[in-house]
Amino acid sequence: MGQNNLYSREMIKQEFNQPKLFKLLVENTFFHIEKINMTFKKNTTIPLYQDDTEYVYYICDGIASVSITDEVFEFKGPSEFIGLSDSMINTNNEDFKVTTITETIIWRFLKSDVIAKIMSTQEGYLFHYLSMLDQYSLFTKKLMTMKKTHKERVFIALQEVGKKFGTPTNRSDYVKIPPVFTRNLIAQYVGIGLTKLSDSLLALQEEDLIQMTSKREIILEIESLI
Repeated sequence: MGQNNLYSREMIKQEFNQPKLFKLLVENTFFHIEKINMTFKKNTTIPLYQDDTEYVYYICDGIASVSITDEVFEFKGPSEFIGLSDSMINTNNEDFKVTTITETIIWRFLKSDVIAKIMSTQEGYLFHYLSMLDQYSLFTKKLMTMKKTHKERVFIALQEVGKKFGTPTNRSDYVKIPPVFTRNLIAQYVGIGLTKLSDSLLALQEEDLIQMTSKREIILEIESLI
């Protein structure tokens, strides 16, 4: 793909991102669709399917994990949709689960209404198309990561979580992994056991790629590229 095409795709993603899709969905000048504001407590399963009805959620605040057959596939945070395109990766709805890891505030839509509205406009089609591209890109990246060593996979996972959810430290180029990302949760995300995770963290610390405090907090430098 040439530089111009890459630039065009980045420009399109800026214009057709998830917050703008949310704005399109709540716009009532045409094709009004109902929405419900909901709050889920920590460690609660968010139902994507209920009584033969499929839902789409938009996160206003909080973090949720997306799991396939009990393995954490990704984390969703503020200004992101759940259930729009990510559930299409898995064909068995029972194996696809979304669980809050903090208290999470969301807007809930009927998926049928969402698809009908976004497909009724050229802009909506682009929103959905880019959402699908991003999801399959993430899926491909996950598969490629599985070929790396445990230590490399742990470091990539920490970089991803740090870039997206890391909290500031006294150094502008370093972030701290929030405590809600427990060792168990990180191990599930990487796809390894707790013992291998501990060994990998120690190896990364010895190589000065991460720092671990006395409170078991993980601090790392956010690299420009993962």
